[in-house]
Amino acid sequence: MIYLDHAATTPLSEVAWRAMEPYLRERFGNPSEPHAAGRAARAGLDEARVSVAATLGCAPAELVFTGGGSEADNLAVLGRLRDGGRVVASAIEHPAVREPLRAYRGEVAWAPVGADGVIDLVALGALVRPGDALCCVMAANNVTGALQPVDAIAELCAERDVPLHVDAVQAASGSDVRALPGRATLALAAHKLGGPKGVGALAGPGVRDLPAVVLGGGQEHGLRPGTENVAGAAALAAALHERQGPEAVAERRARAARRDRLEQAVGVPSAAHSAARLPGHALLLAGVRGDVVVHQLDGAGICVAAGSACAAGSTEPSYVLSAMGIDAAAARGAVRVTLGPETTDADVDAFVAAFTGARTGLLRAVGSVA
Repeated sequence: MIYLDHAATTPLSEVAWRAMEPYLRERFGNPSEPHAAGRAARAGLDEARVSVAATLGCAPAELVFTGGGSEADNLAVLGRLRDGGRVVASAIEHPAVREPLRAYRGEVAWAPVGADGVIDLVALGALVRPGDALCCVMAANNVTGALQPVDAIAELCAERDVPLHVDAVQAASGSDVRALPGRATLALAAHKLGGPKGVGALAGPGVRDLPAVVLGGGQEHGLRPGTENVAGAAALAAALHERQGPEAVAERRARAARRDRLEQAVGVPSAAHSAARLPGHALLLAGVRGDVVVHQLDGAGICVAAGSACAAGSTEPSYVLSAMGIDAAAARGAVRVTLGPETTDADVDAFVAAFTGARTGLLRAVGSVA
């Protein structure tokens, strides 16, 4: 099997497994208990919190471990909107941010993006007002991989004293991710980094004054009650340190070079290709039904995705691509190929051959996107 769907989830890395293994059996205690088993677990949880905070550049008190990226997004969004208020968000937010906002009964202003999938800073600046309850902008889009200008946006929001929430779940897999100034929060998920599923984090100065929306205990500064996942936190810390360390820079360059070679070889358009992107992301506009291409590649032992895995099962065009001005027929032909640190040149060559064969056969059979 050739796995080229790292944007959906990643294989568990050796460093993450080694970090979590002791807390699955030997140090299994509840970290809220004062006895020896509890103290051993608490020590591991504290160590993980210090490590993640140091990697992100925030204080340990500004970090909450969660059950994943979607939960972190919901805690940040719903917490800020608990007392109402106006919200500004980009039109390409992940469903974990987009859906809570769509369900919100208050005012939501959606900021547009350009044809490259990057938010329009001028338009955003005109939309964000002092007194707004929240601004939401993801660091890197999960569909296209396009990086967003979060530093400039954080500065804008800080100047207007507007809390900013950044979904950095996808970004942390292939770009530098740091805590931001002002009342900002940042969401992460371990399984996008070589860590396990079911653990994430919400970090940044905005954690300190974030209202709670989940009640039931005092864990995680009262924002995420429940017995903490110490093994998961340890694995997240190890995986994040590995992906954000200086040794990862060369790996990202190599991954981007493989991605570029793949795009050149397949000879079809790639969405957001003119933008700065995550190094492993290629969203190919195949010109035939993307879901059919994905099915044929699966039969050849190659795992890729049609558009976003978070919208699996839907045949509707991605709202992200629609926001970029890509028409519905072209958007239905989107095939998302995402490389990881483990991807080899041979994997890329095998994909190119299989993709080209599948697309050629489909074009002969149907002539265009159905």
